[in-house]
Amino acid sequence: MPDVSFTIWWVLAPLLAWLAFTLCVTLARERRRHAARLVRTRRAAGILANGVPAMALVISLCDTGQRRSGEGTTWAIAKLHLHVQATAGSEAFNVDQTTAIALPDLPDHAAGKTVAVRFDPVSREVVLERRGNSPAHHGDDLTRLRPSPEAADR
Repeated sequence: MPDVSFTIWWVLAPLLAWLAFTLCVTLARERRRHAARLVRTRRAAGILANGVPAMALVISLCDTGQRRSGEGTTWAIAKLHLHVQATAGSEAFNVDQTTAIALPDLPDHAAGKTVAVRFDPVSREVVLERRGNSPAHHGDDLTRLRPSPEAADR
């Protein structure tokens, strides 16, 4: 009779190693995403606090079909093509912006509407200002951040 030295460890050890590797890769990826989101959030907050106020004409609005829920509302992730109007120290420019917009506020961002923005004149990064009665979205969206009260006093 042949000696079969098969044990459960021949299956279990590679499976556990694969699960550990997958867990490490997933955790590293999520950590990078979180760090990138934090950098974008801080950059947007800085633009809201110190950016140049301007008005932007919505050239097009494209709903991506993605939704986020939280803070008592549902958000539509939308791509906006904006024409930022010239201010005293800069010229007009176009920009594409992906942002979360509360579902009741979608008609206010339709093509042909004008929205308030702040932008960095050097990098031309744009952040939408939100209305006072519109809920804030603090997830992946960078355009719905409120400036800190200290920045508003400056």
